[in-house]
Amino acid sequence: MARLRAIVLLAFMTAFPVALTGVLSTAHGAERTLVFAAASMKDAVESIVHSYRETTGKAVTVSFAGSGTLARQIEAGAPADIFISANPAWMGYLEERDLVDPQSVSTVAGNTLVVVAAGPQKKITNDTELADRLGSERFAMGDPAHVPAGIYARQALEHLGLWREVMQQAAFAENVRVALAMAARGDVSHAIVYGSDARMGKNLEIVYRFSDDTHEPIIYPIALTRTAGPQAKAFYDFFKAAAAAGGLASYGFTRPSSDD
Repeated sequence: MARLRAIVLLAFMTAFPVALTGVLSTAHGAERTLVFAAASMKDAVESIVHSYRETTGKAVTVSFAGSGTLARQIEAGAPADIFISANPAWMGYLEERDLVDPQSVSTVAGNTLVVVAAGPQKKITNDTELADRLGSERFAMGDPAHVPAGIYARQALEHLGLWREVMQQAAFAENVRVALAMAARGDVSHAIVYGSDARMGKNLEIVYRFSDDTHEPIIYPIALTRTAGPQAKAFYDFFKAAAAAGGLASYGFTRPSSDD
């Protein structure tokens, strides 16, 4: 935690010295910032929020859920200032409806897709073993109708030619953290989750890693909503600086691309 705070503060002071001065000078202002963030970013976002509060004296409120759920809430009028999605599609959904500032859309992280199980478990070494394991027992994954982790999972299984074979055993979860919890509790034998989630699951181990070419790139875009105020912009800049400095790496995320 201390290392992350140091990274965040150094990166932010270097990249946004004027913004930081302004935030500190109004540390007791009444304006609040509300962030809607993908459930898979819970631990990382909470840590950066904590660092931001210690640095600036400003509190940030975060609501975590599946990206599709959050996007639809924003569409319905929820007063979010910042949206962090687990895929570009739901960000694009809000862009099409002019609900986020398109100039503020930026990638802050990437991820991987894995299969976890309560350990110890034998590793899955090939597609045949994967089909046998997922096809014979219940496994959890995000709902592919709207949860990005579930969308990526279905893409990967379809790419491998396994979706129709194993889909009847799939238990669809409202977000990826619910799928992770189902495996941790023993409600299912396996769960398809992000690599970052696997690091947070107690008594769980990764038994299989999907190749990146089996699904669309897993990237996390951030954006300001059309109703975001100045204080929201300050946290947005702070978060981007932390991500660029590698502050999300300890939570299993990859760095954003340098050209974004």
